[in-house]
Amino acid sequence: MKKDLSSVKTVDLKAAAGQTLAELFSPAFFQPSPAVQNLHLVPDDVLQAMHAGWHTGQHMPRPFIIRRLSDVYVTEEGLVFTRDNELIIQTIAQHSAAECQRAYERVLSKTKSVPEEKPSLLLRKRGDHNYGHWLVELLPRLWRAERVGSYSCLVVPQVSGAMQAVIRDSVALSSPRYYQYLSLGNDEVRYFRTLTLVEGLTDHGVYMSPLCFERNEQMSAAMFSGSPLRLYIARPGSRRSLAHEEQIQALLIRYGFITVDPAALTLLEQIKLFRNAACVVGVMGAGMSSIVFCAAGTKVGILAPATMPDTFYAFIAGIRGLTYQEIRGETEHPSTTWDVPFVILPEQLEALLRQWAL
Repeated sequence: MKKDLSSVKTVDLKAAAGQTLAELFSPAFFQPSPAVQNLHLVPDDVLQAMHAGWHTGQHMPRPFIIRRLSDVYVTEEGLVFTRDNELIIQTIAQHSAAECQRAYERVLSKTKSVPEEKPSLLLRKRGDHNYGHWLVELLPRLWRAERVGSYSCLVVPQVSGAMQAVIRDSVALSSPRYYQYLSLGNDEVRYFRTLTLVEGLTDHGVYMSPLCFERNEQMSAAMFSGSPLRLYIARPGSRRSLAHEEQIQALLIRYGFITVDPAALTLLEQIKLFRNAACVVGVMGAGMSSIVFCAAGTKVGILAPATMPDTFYAFIAGIRGLTYQEIRGETEHPSTTWDVPFVILPEQLEALLRQWAL
């Protein structure tokens, strides 16, 4: 299947030169609609954007594909082009038309380069520098690909510091194999002799396969069990933050919560804390992604701006069997964006804590 995207020609993954290693199905599952306080504050366009993710309910078995491609180029956040400069349509994931056009022009103007000869697996997509997207949307591609092939090199986003450690530690914890890493910047163009893609495990905001969590138990198995914890996940310095956060923190302290800043922790420390959590409360954002390591039945309270169209955490909670509720709040000042301070009334949060019998 081909179509035009501006001046960029696209091609279906199956039509690109290469070999299909597996065509499989994710299992069916039921995704409950989340409990949401202050639903009346959420704008209609935001509700519409979240409708499929929130209210599909029964998800039928869904196909995914693992395919080894020959002679392809990678640029931007995981966009893959064939040697004929056609963009593989399945690699477009929330990329704008302008980003696709920019990537296309970059590939056209590429200089002749030495190809990467090592069998490689692509672990890149839009938003791949985000902790949660890496854990849920990219790392599981490795788990599936390992079942059908061998790879010397993992193609990952160019990150540094804590996120670089997360990538390497998460692979070490969840895979029996040793890999080399090729970190690519978004403005680079790299030519691969062979490159394997895994597509169809997620469709951001709309679908998430239960297979995305098949090794989370293995990753947390070595953690010592301790006393049940009540965690408040802080986001110091973030634009998306609680107005008057000190009031919320004071309330949570009274209910026995400890404040945790995930950015100051290693991956192992985060796994240990969330695995031992009985209850987790925090602002919607990457730091809450470690709920993937929570035990079934853990209570999770997400605080979010009414303007934020996100179903990511509801999906995680539904598939992992967590007790989940969102409290939506108005932005502190009128805004249609979500990376701004917002207001949660302490009495509404306290009502949720009492509902949870804390």
